[in-house]
Parts: sequence; structure tokens; C-alpha cells
Amino acid sequence: AISCKQPGEAAKIPKLCLALAPHRGSSLKPLRMMVMGIPNVGKSTFINALLKRRTAAVGDEPAITKNLQHFDLGNAMQLIDTPGMMWPKIEHASDGYLLAAAHLIGRNAYDESEVAVFLGDLLLARYPALLAQRYTLPLKQMDGVALVEVIARQRSLRAKGGEFDLEKAAITLLQDFRSGALGRISLETPITRASMLTPDDFGL
Repeated sequence: AISCKQPGEAAKIPKLCLALAPHRGSSLKPLRMMVMGIPNVGKSTFINALLKRRTAAVGDEPAITKNLQHFDLGNAMQLIDTPGMMWPKIEHASDGYLLAAAHLIGRNAYDESEVAVFLGDLLLARYPALLAQRYTLPLKQMDGVALVEVIARQRSLRAKGGEFDLEKAAITLLQDFRSGALGRISLETPITRASMLTPDDFGL
């Protein structure tokens, strides 16, 4: 694993690729590398780190890259950036919620309040201490709906008419998770994956 925030780490990749294809890397047979992955995981950020300049468009939204883009790295090496690819069909509803919570699919494809409630249920089951630290939660059992309500009250998020704005509270929870403000969190492990795929069981 590498971090694109660490200077020089991305530069290791072309050398490793060349080691896998030593017959490439000449003017007649350049080394061609393709960057592939699901949307919004940092492919373009990685490419910019390799190029040492902001060339590939980046943003905190899925599907920023629309078409194939070719970049010349020099030394007979070429890089191809690809649009994010997703499975043709998401078979399990829980997978859709996880992808939405991680901001890997477009906002038009899901209801943010539903995703926040799902995420809240999951985090309350697996990371209650992180939530308690972030939101000063009361010491009682609660579910995702109650968590969103607590966030609305604590942040004084109100809609027109003075009622608490649960939609804004849901978005706040999602943003706190996506930005890392909640701490280190893994939405899925091999063990939770196995239980999540059983009927009516979200691995909580």
C-alpha cells in the first residue's frame, strides 16, 4: 500500500510494473499501465502524484473521469486513466448501502437519510465508542434513527417551522464518516461479510 500524500511513494509503481514486464520500456514497445477501480477511490489523485502536477481532474464525487485519458510519464512509459467501474448488478441491498455510505456511487442513486440510518445502525453496533466521543451520546440503547435525531438536536439543525432537520443531520453523519472525523472505521470484514449475506442479517 502507498499514500499519495507521501512524496515519492507513487514513483515506486512504474518501477514495479517494469519489473513485471521487463520486455517493455523501449521506444518501440513502451510500458503501458492502466489505472482501474471503482469510482471515487483516488485513481486520478494517484495519477497526479505520479505526474507531479495536477493534470487529471479530481473531486469528492464519483465519476469525475468520464473517458479514457492517456499520459506520458517519459522513459517510454505511458499511463491510462479510466472512468470508475461498478458491478453490473448490486445483488444485496446491504452492498448498495455500504457503497453509498462510502460515497462510491452518485447521490442521485440513493436516499441520504436511509443510508445514514443504515450507517448509524452499523456504527452503533461496531464502533459505539467512536460515536460517543464524537456526538456525546446518552448511555442508552439507540438505533440509527435515534442517532440522527441526537445529531440534529446537538447541532441545532432546524428546518423551516422550527422542527429538527433530520435530513441535514443525516448528511452530517455521512460527512463525518467520509471525512474521517469519526476515526478509523472499516465497514466490512470477511467475518461481517459472511453474516451480512445471510437473509435479513446485516452483520450487526
